[in-house]
Amino acid sequence: MELKFKVAILFEVVKTINIYFTSDTHFHHKNILNFENRPYKTVEEMNEDLIERWNSQVNDDDIVYHLGDLCLSNFENTVNILKQLKGKIILIKGNHDHSKKFTRINKMGLLHEYHEVGKVIKYKKQIIYLTHFPLEIGFRPRYWSVHGHIHSHESNWLNQINVGVDSPHFKHKPFGELVTIDELFKIMMERLPLIEEEFLKIRNNVK
Repeated sequence: MELKFKVAILFEVVKTINIYFTSDTHFHHKNILNFENRPYKTVEEMNEDLIERWNSQVNDDDIVYHLGDLCLSNFENTVNILKQLKGKIILIKGNHDHSKKFTRINKMGLLHEYHEVGKVIKYKKQIIYLTHFPLEIGFRPRYWSVHGHIHSHESNWLNQINVGVDSPHFKHKPFGELVTIDELFKIMMERLPLIEEEFLKIRNNVK
C-alpha cells in the first residue's frame, strides 16, 4: 500500500528592518513655512506631503527615530498625525513637545518609545547620542551627536549631524525625506579621519 504524504512547508517572510532619522517636522505649524522657507503654500499641504514622503519610505516594522518637535498643535491633531505615520516611532522630546501630551500619547501605544532627554545607540562600532539639542561631546573618534533643533543651520562640530527636515546636510534629498542609517553612516565615515586627526593633535598637545 502506497502511502502519500502531503508535506506542508511554511515559509516565514523575514522583512528587512530599516532605521530612519528625522527631526523638527513641525506638523501644523504655519509660521515654519516662512521661518525656514519650506516649499509649501499652506500648512495643510506641508502636513500631507510630509506624511506621504514618510510613508513612501517606511514599512510598519521599520524604526523611525524622531528627534523632537513633531507637531505644534493640540492633542487631537497630534494623535491624528501619528495615526497616519507608519513604523515604530521612537520620539526624543523636543523643546516644543509637551511632556504631559506625549506621555499620554505614549500610553495610547502610538509611540514605540518616548524619551524625555535622549537615547544612545550603537551601529557598526559607532556610538550615537540621539537628542533634540546638539551635544558638544568633544573630538572623540566614533562618538557622534545626532540631533535636530537648529533647522537650516550647520552643526558646529564635525561629530554633530543635524537630521532635521530643514538640515543643510541633506539638501540633496527631496524635502521631508527621512535620513537612512546608511546615509548617516556614510557621513560619519567621511568625517571620521578628520576627527581622528584632530583628536590626536589634542591628545599630543599639537597646535
